[in-house]
Amino acid sequence: MNYSNAIFRVTISILFIIFLSINTRAQVKYDEGRVIINGIQLLQDSEDETAYYYLPDYPRISTNDNGNLEVMCIKYIGQDGNASGGLFHALIQFDLPEDLIDELEIELQEKVGGGHIAGPVPLRQVLENGEEGIASFKIVSSILTDTEGENSFTSKLVTSGHAPLLPGSKAAIAAKLNQEGATLLWESLQGETSDVSVVVNGYYEAKVKAYNAVVTAEMATIYEHFSKLYSYQEEYSKRQLRDISDEMLQNQVINIEVFDRSKGLGVKTDDVQAILDIITDKLMAQMFDAKTGWSKQPQKETTVEQGQIKGRQKRGWFSKVFGGARNEKYVSDNQLVIKKREDIKVNKFYLNLSKATTIKVPVFSSGNIGGLYRTLQQENGDKYFRIVNLEDVDFSKRDVLFQLDGNYIESFNEVLNSVTVTFKKKYNENQNDVTRDIILKRDDLVNGISYKTISYPRLGIMGSEWLDYEYKLNWNLKGEENSIKIPDADGWLESNEASVALNPPFVKKIVSVDADRTIFKEENVNSCTIRFFVILNGEAKSQKMLILRADDVENTSKVNLYYDKNEPIIYQVTWYMGNEQKQQQAVPLEGDYIFLMPPQE
Repeated sequence: MNYSNAIFRVTISILFIIFLSINTRAQVKYDEGRVIINGIQLLQDSEDETAYYYLPDYPRISTNDNGNLEVMCIKYIGQDGNASGGLFHALIQFDLPEDLIDELEIELQEKVGGGHIAGPVPLRQVLENGEEGIASFKIVSSILTDTEGENSFTSKLVTSGHAPLLPGSKAAIAAKLNQEGATLLWESLQGETSDVSVVVNGYYEAKVKAYNAVVTAEMATIYEHFSKLYSYQEEYSKRQLRDISDEMLQNQVINIEVFDRSKGLGVKTDDVQAILDIITDKLMAQMFDAKTGWSKQPQKETTVEQGQIKGRQKRGWFSKVFGGARNEKYVSDNQLVIKKREDIKVNKFYLNLSKATTIKVPVFSSGNIGGLYRTLQQENGDKYFRIVNLEDVDFSKRDVLFQLDGNYIESFNEVLNSVTVTFKKKYNENQNDVTRDIILKRDDLVNGISYKTISYPRLGIMGSEWLDYEYKLNWNLKGEENSIKIPDADGWLESNEASVALNPPFVKKIVSVDADRTIFKEENVNSCTIRFFVILNGEAKSQKMLILRADDVENTSKVNLYYDKNEPIIYQVTWYMGNEQKQQQAVPLEGDYIFLMPPQE
């Protein structure tokens, strides 16, 4: 390999390293690799062509470890046999059963050799107030969502507000209905299609090609040589005939194909175009350089080399031994020299430059809770559909659901450790009180558990006072010795509701921080930091810090802040300009948007 070729290959290697250093995490492909089996979409991994992720077709009622559906519909009967109301509770999953996944994987392997299912497509919640969370869902039902007004079908509807898509994760629906609502829902669940549907609304991130350039070059150098010499010698005369043919043929082909839809996707491809231009220039110079490049001509063949044709025929060994000493006559000398040479050199070059971007693909999926009554009644319908006589006061039990507010689930990743509910049901002096403790932790939320229930018996209480109970809350904060107790001291909260929403005792605010990076470069700003100070649980503390750099891709950053109600938020900005550090005065936060400008001299 000559020096020029070495420089050329090193240049290409360096450019490849620079280009490939812009790498993204593993994602599914958008415009290729999609496989549909039995109506289920399988999306191909952008890095591993054998890995596929499934997109569930619709949400389903979940099943427990025993294989039973996790759904309950109760009508409770009051005096004279009249329907007084009802309860509906269901857990929802948005994934596929293991047996169905196994069947899909078998058919996938028949279509794609070595293909395997890596899991579900990770879904994210549609942006709401600038915050990304877990994929959300809502209930579509004329019965369950009729909660307004004096004669509403449903007096209380509680949902977990999110539908985690990890295997085993579940979302909850709980409703308390009046007499008409319970009857209508009961009848609705007996049909093939009921009045209750669950809609999942989210999106997933997919990789799509924004720019692709393919460069191919091929050069063939063909050198052919043919020479022929015939020599006839007699006495002292000599005549030579020569027939020589030299031919060299060069074919040079270079092809550049560019696919560019970066403008439509808003992707900057200036760096890739610059790499393409450099490589193309280097390649052209290498191909057409007649001295050191591919166009260099090979060394030509010599027609007749020195001493190749003898002047006369020498006396042989046999003649010398048996012929004795005698004069050798000059004899005729006929010689023929033919040379043929073919030298074919082929140089090829191939380059594929591509740049991808990530797009958000919306997902809307709905499933209907229908046909349950007829199907489940044949098995063991009493487990799912029950009629409770409220007059049987000795054996009645009640479940109270404590549900964490879905808008504060993310706070368990940032400021909360757990929340403890202490429950107490008082009876008369002849019965002991029923007390219970339940704890909701971050691990529960990761596993899709955002609520817990407490059951207590009626124990013969005849009046509606058996619905009354007391409870208190204890919110444990990260890094804090003192928790937040509600109510303070030894007090209790009173309620008779079938479900209680757990709302943290602080306010959540989403703050957007914006800065023009072009001004950073003009003012020689390397970076800046913005620290937020809040009062939480009565104590002032530094809660969050953002770092904004001059080379950030996104101009806007978002941060969640948690603070006591009616308390201010203070922030302070520090600028790093060259070797200098400039700290601005701390100021109160007004609104939920901050636009930063470098300090002027």
